[in-house]
Amino acid sequence: MKKIFSIFTSVVLLILILIIGILFVPKLFGIQPMVVVSGSMEPTYKIGSLLYVKEDTSDIEVGDAITFYRNGELVTHRVAEINKTDHTYTTKGDAVQVTDPQSVKESDILGKPVFDIPMVGYLAGLLNSTGGKVMYIMIIIIVTALMLICDIKSKS
Repeated sequence: MKKIFSIFTSVVLLILILIIGILFVPKLFGIQPMVVVSGSMEPTYKIGSLLYVKEDTSDIEVGDAITFYRNGELVTHRVAEINKTDHTYTTKGDAVQVTDPQSVKESDILGKPVFDIPMVGYLAGLLNSTGGKVMYIMIIIIVTALMLICDIKSKS
């Protein structure tokens, strides 16, 4: 029973560490994770996916998906047209038939999505909330404490 409990707590702790890695390690390489909250880019990026955006605005071409700021919010749409004179981009969601009414300025572009993980965005959204962070820390403390207690009992 002790061995099963030890394996269980080790697996839970490993999963918690992997979650930290999935959310924070990409930032070290200039890749920003963000949650997909609308269906405008489906089926390419589904609602609830964790989307990783490389903070790079070089080499943007027609057909590339880009992430940009619009009215203070981040949006990911595909480039439909580039106006090289004005340095603006006309964009369109994959699930939408018409282009966006507002052009995107080059200065508003964060970067290009490099990959996504479906459904993980829901977890990331939870962990970005205060309650989620508290819950996460409490789970780590409880699992670590249980591992220590189990280790102490096995030695005595």
